[in-house]
Amino acid sequence: MPIHGQVVVGPPGSGKTTFCVGMQDYLRQLGRNTWVVNLDPANEISKSKQKGITKTPMVSTSNDLPYECLLDVCESVINLSSVMKQLNLGPNGGLVYCMEYLEAHIDEILEMLQERIQQQLLDEDSEDMYLLFDLPGQVELYTHGRAISRLLSSLVRVLDLRLVAVQLIDAHYCTEPSNFLSAALLGTTTMLKLELPAVNVLSKVDLLANYGQLPFSLDFFTECQDVERLLPYLQQQVRDVQREEEDDYYLGDSNISYSRRWEDNNEYAEDPDYQLARELKTSSRFFRKHERLHKAMAEIVGEFGLLSFLPLDISSAESVGRVLARIDKCNGYIFDSKYQRNGRVLHNTEDLFQCAIRSEPSSYDCIADIQERFSMGRVEE
Repeated sequence: MPIHGQVVVGPPGSGKTTFCVGMQDYLRQLGRNTWVVNLDPANEISKSKQKGITKTPMVSTSNDLPYECLLDVCESVINLSSVMKQLNLGPNGGLVYCMEYLEAHIDEILEMLQERIQQQLLDEDSEDMYLLFDLPGQVELYTHGRAISRLLSSLVRVLDLRLVAVQLIDAHYCTEPSNFLSAALLGTTTMLKLELPAVNVLSKVDLLANYGQLPFSLDFFTECQDVERLLPYLQQQVRDVQREEEDDYYLGDSNISYSRRWEDNNEYAEDPDYQLARELKTSSRFFRKHERLHKAMAEIVGEFGLLSFLPLDISSAESVGRVLARIDKCNGYIFDSKYQRNGRVLHNTEDLFQCAIRSEPSSYDCIADIQERFSMGRVEE
């Protein structure tokens, strides 16, 4: 039988592990036999159990990770801290080595996964399995290497997996145009590299009210269209940084707020020599190249047109349900007829959830709900 699952990716700190915890709990409440496969060699919890590099399959699974793990590569195959210590590598180089090591030993990983899947199916007296793959978030693994994509291709081919890439982007990036543009470019690159159906998610939207004012409404970032509209904000950020540096030079006191410093030294703004110096700086070769770089990045994201985001509050069952509804459509879970082929009756909660998927609310309603909560949070402050 095919196995459905999710490949959870995203930049460091985007909430991948928290997402796996919440999604596993939610799926089990729906009656799905859900397990997490930790493919992140840097996701180490217990220092006493680290074995370094080993080729001996371990029977026990990790009890230290916040989710229930079917296979933890940190215990069973390789972990980052031991690689850094033994090979004298940094964190990024060590992680690249770890992923290439996993790819080179894919046969052993497949053997361990097959054994544990069969054992769990026997223990649970079940015929289906749902897997969540927790992957590392370092940019180099997706922009400069193919180890992860080849590793996933082998898993799909041998285990007959139906996977969808769930890419998490921290909603905090929406408050900084430069960060959001970088995350959008990284998201496009990751989708092209993984070659999987993808669902992009804005995580931590429950904290959005604490991050500051958004340059546009939330639907601009979820739809991710016309990202060129961020360019004026990006160039203004560069000018603000230059102005702060100039004010620090004139005052020599970084403890005074930016607005206070500029008001107290307004005579410099009226100085013709000062204005000429600023004009020369903003028309410099570096500034023009910086502006062209931002424009090229926005054009790449816009021309591919692959990105759109779903807002996610992992503590809200309703929000998790909306994301899962999109995921089930992408990996084909709702179209799988294995229950009917085997003459089985769907679990009540699964049957209800599939009915809810077919009546999924529009994206406008979802965004309006999040936007209302965000606005109320700003008012209360």
